Amino acid sequence: MRIAILETIVMPAGHEVEFDRILVEELKKQGHDPRFFVPENFPFKLDYHVPVDYLKGGEAVSYAGAGRLKKIWLSLQREKRRIAWLDDAADKAQAGLCDAIIVPTNSWRVMRSIKKSGIKNSPVPVLFMFHGIMPADRQRFVKRVRSLKTYHNIHLGALGLQKDFPELKDCPNFHVIMAPVYVPLDLQVRPEFTFHEPLRLGFFGQYRREKNLEFFLQAFTQAKFTQPVQLTVQGATVTQVDNDDFERLAKKYAVFKNIIFVHKNLLGLEWQKALLACDILLLPYGAERYRYQPSAMLFTGIGYFKPVLQSPEMNPEILQEFTIGEAVKLESVATFSKQLENFVNTFKDKAALYQQGLVGANQKYSQANLIKSIVKILQAKKK
Repeated sequence: MRIAILETIVMPAGHEVEFDRILVEELKKQGHDPRFFVPENFPFKLDYHVPVDYLKGGEAVSYAGAGRLKKIWLSLQREKRRIAWLDDAADKAQAGLCDAIIVPTNSWRVMRSIKKSGIKNSPVPVLFMFHGIMPADRQRFVKRVRSLKTYHNIHLGALGLQKDFPELKDCPNFHVIMAPVYVPLDLQVRPEFTFHEPLRLGFFGQYRREKNLEFFLQAFTQAKFTQPVQLTVQGATVTQVDNDDFERLAKKYAVFKNIIFVHKNLLGLEWQKALLACDILLLPYGAERYRYQPSAMLFTGIGYFKPVLQSPEMNPEILQEFTIGEAVKLESVATFSKQLENFVNTFKDKAALYQQGLVGANQKYSQANLIKSIVKILQAKKK
């Protein structure tokens, strides 16, 4: 199939970029021809080495650094442009440029734009993907999915671990899709379970204050490890507030020589090398949304064969099925410090268990399975 990836989100960090790359690379592996549909002057972070077609309607809109009032204006501007992009994508499909379209990342609001645009009557299947449905949005999400029920070429896929949507059992164009692992695509290596001396811990990703970094740093510096341990803290910041907070922490903890701060975006080869250099990923992100949305860092840990120490609300179904690490107890710095201490000090004794769990999780959440699911949706016969 000739499959267009319709991407309109300006992406500041690595995981959104890598998700598009998973689509491109795995579609190719399975014999399909991917290409991009993007707004004019779209700021690609990587060269995906596939054809690119530009959409009429204006440039992509970024919320980075915008205040509350500006965000309201930008959201209105984005919706107007999104309708135009969807219209043009439908026109390009009508002109024979593709056999199907994937829109990788959406909120429930996109369904309002679908109804207002020509894409609803697309001549080819179009799959809009939603990365987890929050409880606060569920009623609105369900209502809008049902409003598109009669448009047989519009498919709506919930990406993640949520499987139960009884409200939508009579909507044949709604689908549940398993989230994929992230793997090092630029390096000619097959990830495997290894560890170093000293043991290397890594805290990675886009930094936001909600990620409990200072709480974790306090716990780390109080822990009594029985072996040498090195910690790398990487943060990609978008807002000035998060930028200033990360710099504050880097200065405050500079006295600890076994803590390394990296304040920048890591993309492509640099990102992959940094992750592979670690032994354990630390994910103490105390945000309720991770109970519903697939955590990109958790699925990175799995794909890179790195055991994890994670918040209990982060996709708990995975730890229930596979022994790939532990859920942390965040009620106090002292409690967390003791747990971190025990996790590190017993790591070598439990290494075989972690390895077995990571093998099983990689098989279940493989990128190949993601693309097979997507293609099955796009090739389904209309009823």
